[in-house]
Amino acid sequence: MPFPAQQPAAVPTPAQPAAPVPPQPAGGTWGPPQTSAWARGDEQTVKAEPVPPPKFTVGTSQQTVGLEGEQLSIQLVEVVDPADFLFTAAGYRLQEGERAVVVHTELTNRGTVPFSSLPDLYLLLIAADGQTVPKAPVSLSSRPPHRIGVQPGETAGGHTVYVLPDSTELTSVRWSPRPDDPAHSLTWEIEL
Repeated sequence: MPFPAQQPAAVPTPAQPAAPVPPQPAGGTWGPPQTSAWARGDEQTVKAEPVPPPKFTVGTSQQTVGLEGEQLSIQLVEVVDPADFLFTAAGYRLQEGERAVVVHTELTNRGTVPFSSLPDLYLLLIAADGQTVPKAPVSLSSRPPHRIGVQPGETAGGHTVYVLPDSTELTSVRWSPRPDDPAHSLTWEIEL
């Protein structure tokens, strides 16, 4: 059996001189030589700052859902503090050490289900010490109160009156569809 012919050996070409490599600092991109610091990344810890919740104040609207699935938008239009002049002009009298506050809100029913409650039924003022101030059972002729019910596509506004100790420092206004429903409650900060 004949043997296959051998190929002549390739003649090596002269090598090109290599480009010079610039020296790297000891702690270069990949970390100090002979360590695995580059793989751990423990020296480059990034701390994420907590994102503060959105801040709602007088003039802003918020969205929520009512007890029957109503799609609601509620705007805190105005907080008058003190509102003693409005209270006394309506023929009411404040006791020594009391003040009146009037809150104007608007409720828009954005859904298809009628809102059949009083829009400010659980509208509360929140004091700096965490205490809540419920609305007073009065209405002012110069600042009409809310009426029961808001039909789909309608917006209804009204004023809520509060009587509280003159020394009470208020921090926010809170709206709830019912008192035990924090998931659908809305809060606005009062900046005095």
